[in-house]
Amino acid sequence: MAAPNIETIYDFEVHFETPAVTFLNTATGISVVRTVVETDLTTPRIEIRFEMHDALDPAPQRGGGASPTTIDYRAFNANFFASVITDNATGQAADHSVYRRQVREALSLSGSNWTTTNNPYYDLKYCRPIATDYEADGDFNISTMSFAIVFGIRDDSWPA
Repeated sequence: MAAPNIETIYDFEVHFETPAVTFLNTATGISVVRTVVETDLTTPRIEIRFEMHDALDPAPQRGGGASPTTIDYRAFNANFFASVITDNATGQAADHSVYRRQVREALSLSGSNWTTTNNPYYDLKYCRPIATDYEADGDFNISTMSFAIVFGIRDDSWPA
């Protein structure tokens, strides 16, 4: 699917976080919040963020769109973070580990996560768990799970 413009292709955060809100909500049944949105924060919830890292060499030709021979980076490393937040004061502690494992399952290689339907401009090469960080902040339990992602821009994504 061709993107309407180059800017759309490079809006990585929106295109990875938006479908993640949907599939993580489906997997857990709780509120999922992505970066740069205005919303009331409730618990339990999952806060997600996608962080770009380096482009991968070599920089090949685009392979599609109006200028298929243009040399451009097409493959990238990134990290995806999902923080499960529960509130001990309201009796949510028992469900914390349930939500954590549901997030891990949804983000596994065999999980129903990013597809060509919900993320049409990129091919997900892999999503690998790399760490879980736990903290207690007052009454809140917070488990932040991080995942290494490698993805590439699809040939048919470049605008005509």
